[in-house]
Amino acid sequence: MEKRILERFPIGNPRRVWRQKDFTLSTFSPGDVFFNFDDGNAAEKMKKAVKTCYDAGFTMIELGWATPVQSEAALEAAEELGFDVIYQNLKRYGGMSTRIFCEQSDLEGVMEETKKYRCIKGYYIWDEPMHKEQMLETRRLYDIMERKRPELLPFTVANPSYNNQYTWENGLYKKHITDFAEIIDPVVMSFDYYPIGMKEHNASVQLDESRLWLDLALSKRTADRHAMPFWYYYQGQDLHKTNSLTFPMVRLFMNAGVLYGVKGLSHYTAWEAVVDTDGGRGDFFEEQRRIHEEFKRLGNTLMALTLKRVIHDETLLKNCPYMDEFRVSIDESEHISGALPARISESEHIDDYGNEYIMILNRDYAEDQEIALVLKNEKRVYEVSKEDGRQRVIYERTGELRFTLRPGELKILRLQHPDDSPFEIEYRLKEI
Repeated sequence: MEKRILERFPIGNPRRVWRQKDFTLSTFSPGDVFFNFDDGNAAEKMKKAVKTCYDAGFTMIELGWATPVQSEAALEAAEELGFDVIYQNLKRYGGMSTRIFCEQSDLEGVMEETKKYRCIKGYYIWDEPMHKEQMLETRRLYDIMERKRPELLPFTVANPSYNNQYTWENGLYKKHITDFAEIIDPVVMSFDYYPIGMKEHNASVQLDESRLWLDLALSKRTADRHAMPFWYYYQGQDLHKTNSLTFPMVRLFMNAGVLYGVKGLSHYTAWEAVVDTDGGRGDFFEEQRRIHEEFKRLGNTLMALTLKRVIHDETLLKNCPYMDEFRVSIDESEHISGALPARISESEHIDDYGNEYIMILNRDYAEDQEIALVLKNEKRVYEVSKEDGRQRVIYERTGELRFTLRPGELKILRLQHPDDSPFEIEYRLKEI
């Protein structure tokens, strides 16, 4: 079968300098993020944690909320490993939400002092700026970075709807996200949402009533309107101490982001999940390492695709009025006919060359699902392999798709007219 090498190009906000070359697998922090200034072993633990994250297959670490001792230890370890870092020092610049830990931001001084570190690929400017004043300060620091170190990523992340006074109920959250995009004009549109353990999470209905899907849809729409790459922080640890988080839930969160076309996945947070409390390998280490390997094999394809639409079955937020403006009928699908099974979502994507893809997600995080989907027209169907990233024909000509999805699993398929000559696709980055 013919193999076509198709070029893909770095992506980025056209009004900003920085460009993203590869799919990002990050974590908000490799270590303890709860300001434990009295831990005499903090440096040693952080160095171990950085190595553990590196071994787990993260492509980057962020130093969100790290104390100065932790930050310096992390830089030493990352520099030795050749591990990318997004640096933050809240004592010197920026803030988190409405909290500011420095009297005056000295980002320029920090960049000068840390320029010797090759591992630094960006600076975490502000974590969830809430009000206009914080957004304007974030914008000011962004602009300083672009003047002084344009090759580095200035980074910030938006609030989730459950985390401040800007809610779906009062109608202000949509304006808040618009303000975030327009005032800061960030390089990437990034947001977070951590539902397991919240009141909205009822195990009997899983995530059918979670507003995660609202925030995903709104953030993605905002990213598209402003031509920004889309990143997503997913829940990777038992933040609310419920003893209910399982790795299939983590897999579902990661794949939900991919369903919506993200180009970066950020794990919140490796500590007490991938990393144990001494910096060694945590309970989810092996599972996280394996799924990172899969995403690295899929990364070239994921970076080459543009999302067209996301369609959910009728069980998702079916009584939620805020979902109405984001809901897409199966009748609008270009490829699928008939209703989707319960807890199944489908998204449709295209590359720059007109090749069509669909993704099928099992939103059930507890049970396998046997899937049967009817196509509107017969197709040759290729699966993008998680084992090596290659595209292989699974149907030469079919009007129906049948397969099994594990809890939280996503399948990526390319569709082609069956009368056209078959060909495999490999995407390769071409730098401009």
